[in-house]
Amino acid sequence: FRTHTQAVNLQDLERRFEKGADVTLEALRESGLAKAKDVPVKILAKGELTKPLTVHAHKFSGAAREAIEKAGGTVTVVE
Repeated sequence: FRTHTQAVNLQDLERRFEKGADVTLEALRESGLAKAKDVPVKILAKGELTKPLTVHAHKFSGAAREAIEKAGGTVTVVE
């Protein structure tokens, strides 16, 4: 039994959100990146992030967390 997650890549965040944006689960849904309401969201490191974002998600890959913080952003783990 494996829990499914919705993967969102850094390049998707880069494309859809403005510098300094608060990327909540709701914002991810509204932007079409995380469509399923009850499926956890995991941020993956594919692509580049060049601006600070506050990203809320259930899980982050180590590389994604590092890239978000390196770009001046913050990572918030949602329970």
